Amino acid sequence: MPFKPIEHPKCPKCGKSVYAAEEMSAGGYKWHKFCFKCNMCNKLLDSCTVAPHEAELYCKQCHGRKFGPKGVGFGLGAGCLTTDSGEKFGGAKQT
Repeated sequence: MPFKPIEHPKCPKCGKSVYAAEEMSAGGYKWHKFCFKCNMCNKLLDSCTVAPHEAELYCKQCHGRKFGPKGVGFGLGAGCLTTDSGEKFGGAKQT
């Protein structure tokens, strides 16, 4: 019977084998330590700062920006708030 090497899991980011000494786990996948980075800002992550989404990793801030709620009051800042009632579009006038 020929020798059959052990199958190691593949890193979703680079596609290479991940060995136990360099393994990081998140989202059901095994990653290399240096592939364990945010897909948007490239910040190195750890088990407390990671937010996995499918086979991609994000820091919690970038995950919120990309997949979190959108609109006024959700990270757009006070510069988006307005007192315009839409009068020029037929809105009610405020008194």
